[in-house]
Amino acid sequence: MRMLGIETSCDETSVAIVLDDGTVVTSLIASQIERHRPFGGVVPEIASREHLAHLMPLVTRALADAGLTLHDLDGIAVTAGPGLIGALLVGVAAAQGISFGSGIPLIPVNHLEGHIYSGYLRLESAATPVPERFLSLVVSGGHSSVYDVQRDGLVMINRTRDDAGGEVFDKVAKFIGFPYPGGPQIERAGSGGDGSRFDLPIPTFKDESLDFSFSGLKSTAIRLARQTGLADVAAGRDGEEVPAVLADFCASFQKAVGDQLLDRLTRIWDRLLEKDDEPPAELVFAGGVASNGELRERISAWCDRRGITIRLAERRYCTDNGAMIAFAGWQKWGSRDRFDSRRVRAVSRIAAGTETF
Repeated sequence: MRMLGIETSCDETSVAIVLDDGTVVTSLIASQIERHRPFGGVVPEIASREHLAHLMPLVTRALADAGLTLHDLDGIAVTAGPGLIGALLVGVAAAQGISFGSGIPLIPVNHLEGHIYSGYLRLESAATPVPERFLSLVVSGGHSSVYDVQRDGLVMINRTRDDAGGEVFDKVAKFIGFPYPGGPQIERAGSGGDGSRFDLPIPTFKDESLDFSFSGLKSTAIRLARQTGLADVAAGRDGEEVPAVLADFCASFQKAVGDQLLDRLTRIWDRLLEKDDEPPAELVFAGGVASNGELRERISAWCDRRGITIRLAERRYCTDNGAMIAFAGWQKWGSRDRFDSRRVRAVSRIAAGTETF
């Protein structure tokens, strides 16, 4: 059985075909990074127009690469939210048209659920079996949350109260002069730096909340960069040696993001142990920030110390992609009859696990 996955929630147009065992037959992405780079971030109108230009040619190419026709498909999974509303409308309208014209069932997928399950996708084989229960840490440019995922639903344990993890990477990187997207730039610059040189905060709340909060880290990092003369210092330095102070700053900032992720994971785990005789045995780390090598190592080590199986999303599936949407669609396949393709709608803001498409 074959599922077509369509993802257009932000600035990546992606189409994939995935079998019901999670094997990715083909996965295509039309990146918009170069279109948005001059603006230092995603411009919604440009993103929507790029999706219009690239989506249907990608669908045609994906089918050709797989040696299939539309009528060989068993289902269509499309990101219906959350995301940029104009971008979502392009994907949803295209999926509705294909579904209505061909009679293939349409399954609206929450973009966050795509990330939540993406840790089980493999590059060249069937997916790792999804357990009855697991934790999922999703950190991206728009979202930062931990989920307790079970077969009968999922619970969001925490969220970010302000900026998301990937968002602060991009904003701090922009301030010191790195091009968009900033996360990979900070990781490269900080690879040889001393992460203990600059002391950056881990926020806590008076109500002992488990939520993330990255805005204070962002403000402190930008203030520190200004004080140490790093404002815009990285601009135009492609191929040049990274100054020691810049490498140390990037390493310290990256470490501070990881410190907060591990702090919240530890507190969440301790609370689960207090009230649950059988806590989840696996943790998924997914989302764009999950491609960061140092964070992958630190979270893997955290899991090893607690006997938790770590499921790191393959780097190809960390950023937005159609394969994770198709795979999430398979997780909802049993409830496909309740989705009427004519009534599926795009929703810019919606929590994971909410069925209101």
